[in-house]
Amino acid sequence: DLDLFDGKPPAKPPEQPFFLATGKTERDYSTLAKAARKVDAEVRVIGPASARPNNLPPNVNWTDNSLDPPDQAIDYSTLREWYAQSTAVCIPLKGDTEDTSGYTNLLEAMAMAKPVLMTRSGCLHIDPESKGFGRLVSPNSYEGWAHKMNEMLLHSERAKDLGVAGRKIAEKEFSIKRFNRDVIVFLREILGRE
Repeated sequence: DLDLFDGKPPAKPPEQPFFLATGKTERDYSTLAKAARKVDAEVRVIGPASARPNNLPPNVNWTDNSLDPPDQAIDYSTLREWYAQSTAVCIPLKGDTEDTSGYTNLLEAMAMAKPVLMTRSGCLHIDPESKGFGRLVSPNSYEGWAHKMNEMLLHSERAKDLGVAGRKIAEKEFSIKRFNRDVIVFLREILGRE
């Protein structure tokens, strides 16, 4: 939803840089938490209580999500603001090459013009690194996560450029305008009209 996740700046700038990670399915929050120990920034996680690692480092701020959709752990205006304020969006996956988890989170981050840091997955058709809007991390690599997160902190202009590139792709490929155009083309093909 490019209207809800509008890519606009936050209403209030963050007091300190932070990373945002959300999602319920097939997330590797243990690796992300281990990486957070090597990053001088807060990591905000909205995830299931069952996926919460023991002994979270002090810079990880965990919010348990609710069990039933739509998620009641955080309202959409706050979620949108956290996206807007974040340095980058982290999508730590378990690395299953047959799994499509993380797709919605990926699209929301792109729509919000945020760079995407994501575990390498063989199943999603969008690759943040090759498309120029983020970085990939090898599965189970807390060192890789720490390196990519620190890169975003050290090179904030590059991070912003990655986010802008993601927003442009979202507007071009995932807008309601494109969907409507594709439906019209499809219907014309079925009806045999040009």
